[in-house]
Amino acid sequence: MSDILTVENLDAFYGESQVLFDVSLSVDENGVVGIFGRNGMGKTTILESIVNRIDRKTGTVRFRDRDISGLAPHEIIRDKIAYVPEDREIYTALTVRENLELATPKGLSEAEQEERIANVFDRFERLDERSAQLGGTLSGGEQQMLAIGRGLVTDPDLLLLDEPTEGLAPIIVDEVVEVLDDLVTQNRAVLLVEQNITRTLPLIDRGYIIESGRIVADGDNEELGDEELHEEYLTV
Repeated sequence: MSDILTVENLDAFYGESQVLFDVSLSVDENGVVGIFGRNGMGKTTILESIVNRIDRKTGTVRFRDRDISGLAPHEIIRDKIAYVPEDREIYTALTVRENLELATPKGLSEAEQEERIANVFDRFERLDERSAQLGGTLSGGEQQMLAIGRGLVTDPDLLLLDEPTEGLAPIIVDEVVEVLDDLVTQNRAVLLVEQNITRTLPLIDRGYIIESGRIVADGDNEELGDEELHEEYLTV
């Protein structure tokens, strides 16, 4: 299976501080790939580097064999990549529906826009029930659903998710994982950053473990299930 995304020899910086060191990874077409590690190890920085939301980086990022390293964030989003950040970035003063409407790409017909929003409501019935509710009044789990929904209405080929299960109740985690599992059957690829390796490991095809800005292990979900790896790099 071909790779939809490849990252090669990535170094990344915040100001003068280097936070990623020679990171290389790939995401298969229609695959789910995880990046795991403790807090502060550089997981989020990998995603921010892919979509160019970082001060400075070197290395190469390719999407469908096209070099997107120098593109602006909005150009990358137009390239069928959606990024759902850890802090969700929803509009708290707008309703659920308004949040989704704003996230849909320009140029769609009204019918196309409605179809995409309806698809999100089909996946997350809670959002449908709260479509007229302000984003800031939603629970944490509902806000996470809305953030993912805002990514999905762009109809991405690749979805980048930063800590999608963090702080969520187990029943909400189950809903999020079910949606991610369903995305793969619809010809979409997912790259997710997680601390919750126990819950998300069965979902991924392959994964990477990062420590102090460096990839220290990679493998399929069985290989990354090794208890010694968890003890050394993931246990807090």
